[in-house]
Amino acid sequence: MIIAVVALGGLIALVWLVSEGLAAQAPWPLVSRVLWLTGCLVLLCGDAAVVLMLAGGLICLHRDALETRGLPYAPRRPREWRAGPVVRGIRAALRALGAIKGRRPGQLELRPGELVEVRQLDEILETLDDRGTRDSLPFSPEMAALCGRQARVLRRVDKVYDWIFRTGLRRMQDTVFLEGSRCDGSAHCGCQADCQMLWKEVWLQRPATRRERPAASVTTSAPQLDLYRLTQRVDAKAAEPLFVCQMTQLPSATTPLSWRDPRHYLRDLLTGNVRAGPFVVGIAIVLFNSAQRRSGGVRFPMRCPGKSRKSPHAVLDMKPGELVRIKSKREIESTLDADFRNWGLWFDPEMVRFCGGEHRVLMRVNRQIDEKSGKMITFTNPCIVLEGVTATGEYKAFALLNERIYWREIWLERVPAEPAQVSCLAREVPAHNGRSVSS
Repeated sequence: MIIAVVALGGLIALVWLVSEGLAAQAPWPLVSRVLWLTGCLVLLCGDAAVVLMLAGGLICLHRDALETRGLPYAPRRPREWRAGPVVRGIRAALRALGAIKGRRPGQLELRPGELVEVRQLDEILETLDDRGTRDSLPFSPEMAALCGRQARVLRRVDKVYDWIFRTGLRRMQDTVFLEGSRCDGSAHCGCQADCQMLWKEVWLQRPATRRERPAASVTTSAPQLDLYRLTQRVDAKAAEPLFVCQMTQLPSATTPLSWRDPRHYLRDLLTGNVRAGPFVVGIAIVLFNSAQRRSGGVRFPMRCPGKSRKSPHAVLDMKPGELVRIKSKREIESTLDADFRNWGLWFDPEMVRFCGGEHRVLMRVNRQIDEKSGKMITFTNPCIVLEGVTATGEYKAFALLNERIYWREIWLERVPAEPAQVSCLAREVPAHNGRSVSS
């Protein structure tokens, strides 16, 4: 109510100020015109912020109502948008202009949807230092299988959120995701994190351009590099192997970025990382939560911690391909401890939007590399990964790395097969001498 009153008051003041300026009979002095224009801009920006804040509150109320009813509100469309021919032409002209002014070595200014070709391995090795990194980001052996192939850019990676040391936003440059490019862990003792691979633009090239050797690293020793050997190091104190991968090196491959810097939001919108609709929704929620924090109110999404000291557990032995339903937020909250965890696994705000939805099981995760220590950890209770369920980053300035979301089996339930399908399958068996023709 207070926000609505402030918005109405600002709108009235803006209308009055504009009408006074237009109704003036004699020309105003230059100073008066500057002050009038400044006042109009301040009121316009203030009104826009207040309206967005009010919209954020309404969006949160709507989502809270869906959560109460046990319905999901996960996005169905991709977060990124792909430019049309006109926009692509403008970008090509801007790149040509930028080439005259000069760019960083290897900089391609790639955008979502662009087709690229991964350079040959020997070309990529020339860009790496003696640690197998470019700008402190390792080139993983799992990435070598894509050398020489074409792929489309999924998203630019201009910023990340530091989950390792909790330092907030971090700036990354000249890096992209490629569609379908995830690490299978084959060179890291079977790590099952299934992370999205990070590609430096210097490792890629546009198929239409002539082949040029990429800019080599200053301290390169490429011909002697053994990428597999560089994935591990030995901890002198514990005398155990520690793994090195792109996720463990993120803090050193990035630089600090302020939450208050508006440029990172503008980059998301202008590069196509976020479509206009999700962008406005994200900004509205940020403004609403900011107002709630300052006033001591509850921020969205709100979660209720559990009260039990020992988390409940369920063994359902879910297999890849099974159709499951994610339980409602209220049901999941009943399985959490005071720290929003179930057997150590955190129920993240990103997960709330998927509650109530139906998805197929992608895989069971039993082990992965701990990003902070580099140690391989084995889960006491396996985690479940669902198809199409990844972090959107809406509550973290769109800065998450398309991570897989882990679920406990107690947070899921099997979706029973429809009776019509069961009866149909039952009729198939005798008709084909015990063999079904269905795939």
